[in-house]
Amino acid sequence: MSGSDASSFKEKLVNKTVIVKVSLFTRAFSGTITAADDTGFCLVSNDLNAALGEVTAGAMANMDEPCVYLPFSQLEWLISSQPKAAAASA
Repeated sequence: MSGSDASSFKEKLVNKTVIVKVSLFTRAFSGTITAADDTGFCLVSNDLNAALGEVTAGAMANMDEPCVYLPFSQLEWLISSQPKAAAASA
């Protein structure tokens, strides 16, 4: 992917619900991407937050609505969807 294509792809992910698989866990998590930059993205995911709460021995328990920053280097795969009309014309 060229630099402009990669930037465009990252911008299109913001505010989308996705399913991600990161190297730290054996299962995938769904959530919403709230921001993205050149090295990663912020994901709001109740399931991922619960799993991270277990890993961190409850250190996240007092955080209000945690948002997890995931570096692209830790991403194994990501699933997103596009509107059906866009998919039909592709």
